[in-house]
Amino acid sequence: MADRLIFEPSWEKAIAKQDRKAIEQLHKASPLQKGKLTWTPIRAAMNHQGSLLAMVLIQNGKEETFRAEGIFLDYYENKRGKVASFRFYVPQVVVPPNSSMPWTFVFPKISLHQRPSLVQWEIQLSKYSYD
Repeated sequence: MADRLIFEPSWEKAIAKQDRKAIEQLHKASPLQKGKLTWTPIRAAMNHQGSLLAMVLIQNGKEETFRAEGIFLDYYENKRGKVASFRFYVPQVVVPPNSSMPWTFVFPKISLHQRPSLVQWEIQLSKYSYD
C-alpha cells in the first residue's frame, strides 16, 4: 500500500533539515497498517509552562480522511499508565487516506495526571472520541 508523507504548510516552512530527515526515515521504517489509524512516537518533552509536548507521526491506513477536531487523546507511558488526557481541536491536522503526517500535540499542565518520564510512551485515541 502506497503511503505518502505530508507536512502541514507551517511545518513545511519551519522544520529543520535534520528533523525532516529523521521523520522521513521513521516514515520509511514504519509501514502503514491497512484499516488502522496509528500514532508512531517521535519525541516527547516538557516546555517552560509545564506542558507536555508529544510529537507523533499520524499514520492513516483507513479509507476516510482523519481530522483532529474534537478528539480526545491519552498519553501513556510503559509501566506508569495514563499520564495525560486532553481534548484537541486542531483543524489544520487533516490526514487523507493512505497518508502520514507529523504533528506535536501539546497537553497543558492541567491535563497531566502525573509528571511524565518522557520514555517508552505512546498516544492513543481515547474511547471518548468514538462517542
